[in-house]
Amino acid sequence: MNRLIWMGIVLACLSSEAWAERSFDQVASEIESEYQDARKEQQLTLEAIQSRRQALRQKLADLEAKIRAASDTLSEDQERLEKLSKERDQITRRVSQRLADNKELSILLTDHARTFLALAERSSYSAQRPERLETLRSFVDPHRVFRLEDLESLLTLSFEDMAASRDKIAYTGKMVDRSGNETSGEIIRLGHLPALYRVNDRVGYLTLSPASGRLIMSPRPSFWVRQNLEDYFQGETEAVYTDISGGAAIQQLAHRVGFMAQLRSGGILVVPILLVGVVALVLTIERLIFLGKVRHNTDALMTRVTELVGEGDIDGAIKATHPHRKRPTGRVLMAGLEHRRDPSEVIESALSETMLRETPRLERFQSALKVCAAVAPLLGLLGTVTGMINTFQVITTHGTGDPRLMAGGISEAMVTTQVGLAVAIPVMIVAAFLGRRARNLSHDMEEKGLALMGALLRRRTNGNG
Repeated sequence: MNRLIWMGIVLACLSSEAWAERSFDQVASEIESEYQDARKEQQLTLEAIQSRRQALRQKLADLEAKIRAASDTLSEDQERLEKLSKERDQITRRVSQRLADNKELSILLTDHARTFLALAERSSYSAQRPERLETLRSFVDPHRVFRLEDLESLLTLSFEDMAASRDKIAYTGKMVDRSGNETSGEIIRLGHLPALYRVNDRVGYLTLSPASGRLIMSPRPSFWVRQNLEDYFQGETEAVYTDISGGAAIQQLAHRVGFMAQLRSGGILVVPILLVGVVALVLTIERLIFLGKVRHNTDALMTRVTELVGEGDIDGAIKATHPHRKRPTGRVLMAGLEHRRDPSEVIESALSETMLRETPRLERFQSALKVCAAVAPLLGLLGTVTGMINTFQVITTHGTGDPRLMAGGISEAMVTTQVGLAVAIPVMIVAAFLGRRARNLSHDMEEKGLALMGALLRRRTNGNG
């Protein structure tokens, strides 16, 4: 309404001059007409607005309905999401548990395969089945995923290995000697123990090379072991020397130090110690030969001589003693019989003189043997001191970082002591043994001399001297 009034005022202002020329009725009629037009326009506008409002309200209601439906759907989706989340968590836990179990199983199978491979690399059975080493090496890959086929293959190899551990197999096969040349010979496999070989006149043990899967000849064993192996190949014995450590003991044969090499490690002082031993050995042999010749059964001789002297048959006693004149007791008896008619003092002096003359021959070289027994350990002690001095010099120059640098001095120290004691101990025992035999012979001479003197004096006391 206000808008119409203002429109009328505007029109009046704009057409004031036209109104002056026109009548009032015409103007009012036009205004009324315009007013009616404005009213119709207003009505149409209001209706349009009302229609637009109704449409907006309807649209708002539709939107609210959609929002309510979407809210209901969202609630259902949230519930479904929570349910799916729980299912996902459960599935994740089950998958994680299965993955952990699978990983643990893979670790167990890998560890078993690694242990199995270590045993197979030492078993002589692998020389007959070298392909199993490659199969086992493929199982120890930490990134390998074990399948059912792999598990079946591993179990099959395990059962075959257990069956092979109880078999004794003899066959002709190839092996590699110590020079690296391949040769053929007789082989006896005793389960998983080191195999035995015989090639021509050589016997010994075989160890498996893990890299090539071939059998390698071990160093030559000792005489008694070789004899036992030869008898076993020929079927003369059922007991055989073997290595239950899986080849560790056989490998030590390659590191075995020979007797001469051990002596050389003792240095220059081993030479005088060995010379002392040689001298003692020569003296011992001479003494054993000498005392062996002079030793005889004097009891039977003395009984016979005593009986002949008691019967007055001095010539018979001399004749019985004559074959033993080159022995100490025989010389003592001969000296007593030669002075049978002399006074007792003369007989005693003759017997004592003969015993004093024979005693040095019996005790000869005993002092030299005792000196050898005393000098040998002293030389060994000197080598020990020299070796320790060399060791300390090496420590001063190079430190203690590398023990091998000190091995030479320590070897010299220990070997010289060992050799010195090895020479001294038997020499001392031999010296004591020879001294005891010499004393026994001296006592025998003295006993038989006194017995002869007693028999002569009894004969003389009876008036038949």
